[in-house]
Amino acid sequence: MPLELNEHTASLIDVVTVDEVESLVAWLRTTPKPKVNLRRCNHMHTGALQALLLFQPRISSTPTDAFLATQVLPLLRGSSGVSSAESEPP
Repeated sequence: MPLELNEHTASLIDVVTVDEVESLVAWLRTTPKPKVNLRRCNHMHTGALQALLLFQPRISSTPTDAFLATQVLPLLRGSSGVSSAESEPP
C-alpha cells in the first residue's frame, strides 16, 4: 500500500499515484501538525506533491530516492535549492 496514514504521520511508500491523493489531502486537512515520512517513497504523482506543498507538513524522514531528495525535498522545505544568483533570469 503506497500510503499509510497514522494518527500524526503519513508514510508515502514506493509509487504514490493519483489514486492516493484524495486520501492524503483528507488526512492533511484533518490532522493537526501532520508529519510525512518520505523515506520509502520512490515516486509521487504531482497531485500528491501539490498537496504537500499546499499543506506544508513537517517532513519526518527524508527520501532515499536521489531525485526526490535533491529536487523535491528542497521544495517541500521551502527552498528551491538554487541560490538567488542562479535563479535570476539571464
